[in-house]
Amino acid sequence: MKMKILTNESIAKKVFRMKLSAEEVDFKTLSPGTFLNIRVGKGMEPLLRRPISIFDADEKEKTLTIIYKVLGRGTELMSFLKEGEHLDVLGPLGTGFPVQDESRKVLLAGGGVGVPPLYELGKRLRENGVEIVTVLGFRDEASVFCQKDFLKLGKVLIATEDGSVGVEGYVTDAIREMGEDFDTLYACGPRAMLRSLDEAYQDKKKGYLSFEERMACGIGACYGCMTETKDGLKRVCKDGPVFRLGEVVYE
Repeated sequence: MKMKILTNESIAKKVFRMKLSAEEVDFKTLSPGTFLNIRVGKGMEPLLRRPISIFDADEKEKTLTIIYKVLGRGTELMSFLKEGEHLDVLGPLGTGFPVQDESRKVLLAGGGVGVPPLYELGKRLRENGVEIVTVLGFRDEASVFCQKDFLKLGKVLIATEDGSVGVEGYVTDAIREMGEDFDTLYACGPRAMLRSLDEAYQDKKKGYLSFEERMACGIGACYGCMTETKDGLKRVCKDGPVFRLGEVVYE
């Protein structure tokens, strides 16, 4: 489908927020943690679509907001797009986060470009009366984004690798400093971060992890994003990107 660009603005170092008109999307079936597979450029360059997670879904306004980081040619082209232009979009795609009504207090843990999919989840959990604590990890002060958005949901802790903001170190360091007073963990970020969280909490907490992966088709047809799980090989784009805590097998 074609989605009209309403805004496309820089919000941090190489990070952009884009709002899209989404009149054709069925918001009632949209799960937090799902993504859009976006074609940018013309002809065969770039060849593959870019999977970008959904940051915010506004059913009343019929809009979807995505946040992306310029990491290559495709996302660089996206950063130049203007209000009124259109994107070729597949989605929403994937299996998102389940919204657990029985949780009383949850921890949202996001690292870098893994931060965006946690916001829509947090909104829905908040609507269910769940207490939310968010830990966000970035490289440095210039890379920090969405802190004010997550503050609307509850307490927010920031970790930066160079210590320029918040706790010096990684998301896992900030969580240790905070303590383990939560029922359920939801996380998205680099695989190394997810592995650390998995190893620390799979025997202690309920939880769900969203994995970042290179995807070709985005719909499970090409089997290009397979990952090993305790139940065998699964497709990150179709069976995920969200998996249960303790489900994925790491190399």
